[in-house]
Amino acid sequence: MDKALYIGMSGAKQNMLSQRAHANNLANVNTTGFKKDFAQARSMPVYGEHHPTRAYAMAERPGTDLSAGA
Repeated sequence: MDKALYIGMSGAKQNMLSQRAHANNLANVNTTGFKKDFAQARSMPVYGEHHPTRAYAMAERPGTDLSAGA
């Protein structure tokens, strides 16, 4: 059975996780001492014996902005 649906939905799931990080940053913009998180996405190859051209999405938080606020 082809797992293309799961690979396609991985992008939607990772977009949702990135939106969660952005929403957290917006919700805490007026909080004293809050440091915002960065979010990015990248593609990762699917390992295994089937369909070597497939790739799935992976979101990650590469860092935190530690600059002082206003």
